[in-house]
Amino acid sequence: MKNIELLAPVGSFDSLKAAVQNGANAVYLGGKDFSARASANNFDREELTEAVKYAHIRGVRVFVTTNTLIKQNEIEDFVEYAKFLYDIDVDALIMQDIGVAMLIHDLLPDFELHASTQMVAHSLEDVKYLESIGFKRVVLARELTIEEIKHICDNTDVDIEIFVHGALCVCYSGGCLMSSMIGNRSGNRGRCAQPCRQKYKLIDISTGEEIHNKGDYLLSTRDLNTIEDVDKIIESGVLSLKIEGRMKKPEYVATVINSYRQAIDDYFENKKVKISTETMEDLYTIFNRKFTKGLILGEVGSEVMNSNIPNNQGLYVGKVVDYNKKAKRLKIKLDGTLKKGDGINLGGGTIGRIIKGKEICKVGHKGETIEIDFIGEARKNQVVYKTSDTDLIDRAQKTYTQDKELVKNSIDAEITIKLDEYPQLILADKEGNFVTVKGDKLVEKALKVALSEEKIETQMKKLGNTPYEIDNLIINLDDGVSMPISLINQMRRDAIELLDEARIPVKGRAYKQSKISYTPNKQSKKYDPKIRVKINNLDALKAIVGLEIDTIYYEDLKTLEQAVQIAKANDKKLIYSAPRIVRNKEYKILEKSKQYCRESVQISALGQVKFYKENSDNVNLNVDYYLNPFNSETIKHYKKEGAKTLCISQELNISEIKETTKYTDLEIETVAYGYIPMMISEYCPMGVLTRNCKKDKRCVACNESKYALRDFKGEEYRISQGLFCRSTIYNSRPNCLINELEELLDAGVSVFRLDFTHEDTSLIVKITQAFIDTIKNNCTVSAEAQELFDELDTTLGHLYKGID
Repeated sequence: MKNIELLAPVGSFDSLKAAVQNGANAVYLGGKDFSARASANNFDREELTEAVKYAHIRGVRVFVTTNTLIKQNEIEDFVEYAKFLYDIDVDALIMQDIGVAMLIHDLLPDFELHASTQMVAHSLEDVKYLESIGFKRVVLARELTIEEIKHICDNTDVDIEIFVHGALCVCYSGGCLMSSMIGNRSGNRGRCAQPCRQKYKLIDISTGEEIHNKGDYLLSTRDLNTIEDVDKIIESGVLSLKIEGRMKKPEYVATVINSYRQAIDDYFENKKVKISTETMEDLYTIFNRKFTKGLILGEVGSEVMNSNIPNNQGLYVGKVVDYNKKAKRLKIKLDGTLKKGDGINLGGGTIGRIIKGKEICKVGHKGETIEIDFIGEARKNQVVYKTSDTDLIDRAQKTYTQDKELVKNSIDAEITIKLDEYPQLILADKEGNFVTVKGDKLVEKALKVALSEEKIETQMKKLGNTPYEIDNLIINLDDGVSMPISLINQMRRDAIELLDEARIPVKGRAYKQSKISYTPNKQSKKYDPKIRVKINNLDALKAIVGLEIDTIYYEDLKTLEQAVQIAKANDKKLIYSAPRIVRNKEYKILEKSKQYCRESVQISALGQVKFYKENSDNVNLNVDYYLNPFNSETIKHYKKEGAKTLCISQELNISEIKETTKYTDLEIETVAYGYIPMMISEYCPMGVLTRNCKKDKRCVACNESKYALRDFKGEEYRISQGLFCRSTIYNSRPNCLINELEELLDAGVSVFRLDFTHEDTSLIVKITQAFIDTIKNNCTVSAEAQELFDELDTTLGHLYKGID
């Protein structure tokens, strides 16, 4: 069985100390640039350098998060930053941008790369593809089950990392544009505003009726907690257990890492895991939005969601018995412990005193009825949660504020003391580092008391507050000799300092003295403008197949055979558009599509590159924007893989598109019309909230896609279901770039794609014909077409504003 890595989140130097001193094997942290938690207290370059030294001396690896999409004008700076991280001995980069990752792999081939969960690796095919292009580790999507994870681990050699504790995204990470489209803060750039934690109402579009629910936070997930089943996770074959929380305080890091460290050690010692009540209470108190065992351990639907509260809920400790507003006294019947200094979910601040009758106390225990001073609002039988615990905070803080070395690394030592020779000390760690120190005085014959092995051993093991302890000690000692004890102590101290320095570098790096640079080659090419249409049913196909369009992308696998026949009969090119998410077993369903994809296919997931290329060496790939083509390096990567057309990211503005296309001769596509999918999720609001669906079967309502989410502004976001019973949430307004076609052509875009989702066939025809006429008329929009789109209340998306 592999050595399990416990991977800790680090948002500050105190968090780093908390992680290391509580037993983390590795940490992940961000610099000031290119990090997917832009608002975290990230490390500057000097702090990064010191962080690597601190961690490596203590045997802890350091991974730096550079898991954002990189703009064209940032690539040169990113290359310089990556070289800096390489030179200061960062162990690995965690990356989302596949093109820039491949660039770094070419420039620094011995720099370990980890595929971020934002690369949306959700199948064995995805993982094997990432492994084949040079990634050493893949962080799997949080939606996978333990059985799927085991299947992946059993069939690949790449290291697998999974999340085991912390916040969950309701959308597949890396596939979410909701924050970007609604508020211009992109999760793909580390600036997610968490719209999933806001209030929504579920609306039946056909009736306008609001679907009643117990809570308002319809997209807010619970927090993941798998500690009670960590044995099952270890036995799946994963290497790394990842704790989420770079935005959390050091006390959180200390508490969670300590809890999982004990659980992992317990498993390896006893082959079972038994989590104490105290540990679970600590985890609830330090932070939770209610806990779930997650999709990883088989919980689905409402078991994963918390519609009542989007922030910390705390630990249940009792109920309100009475509130005397005049006396400002709150009476609570306790089902847990509450102390002076603790915080509760009612109001702000901390508890000043515990009152039991006429007695003033510092603590109340389970079963007791107490009173506390209270200003605010409370009602009888209201549930009380403890949201902070003074003892827990104090215990956690002591692990990182007192600079005590709580975790020791085993080392071996050999000391040689020979008459008339200089004494010598060798220290060696378990990673192959060793150092040698010689004393500056010759060993002499003892005049009175000779040096003993016992005395040497005593001095050698005085490692005090260092991160080391001696495992094996070899003493080579001549009889009847003497040397100053102070010299042994000095040799020990000098050797420890040298060993510290020896443990900092990553071994075998060949490019530390090299200079690397990035200079892209201009190679743009002009193409004639084309109109392509993306549709998902036969009625839409029949409606538009006779129109003057270049290509039809078709999404519905069930009717694909009929669609191919209809297109062929009308002399139209039809390309199958594969789903964004295809899990392990679901690839069997895709097998039937292969016979129609020998020439071309539109791909939306990494594993589909490998899947369809195995079917035909000459298949043309049409890369959809779901794969986040954000710069020329990503375009270059997919061109090398066989891309014929690539749909550029919908988060780039017009100037960024123009800058990017200067460095490619590939045919570039954009969505010129369509409701942009903002989320794709295993959670189905319509199914769960209307009939407590657990994805056991599809229902008529799901197929009709008749529901929408309404936000506080009144905007409505349509929900639909796909082939594998996954829900997609669309933007409230369709993108429409019909007035920008000439500017897009000048920017290097030549394929204008019209994505139709829930429009009726009459509207589909009108919109398609309007674009055809506009292209024919030298990009001039007719008054009739302008009126049509004005009525639709469209948006330009990010075309002019872009994202930060």
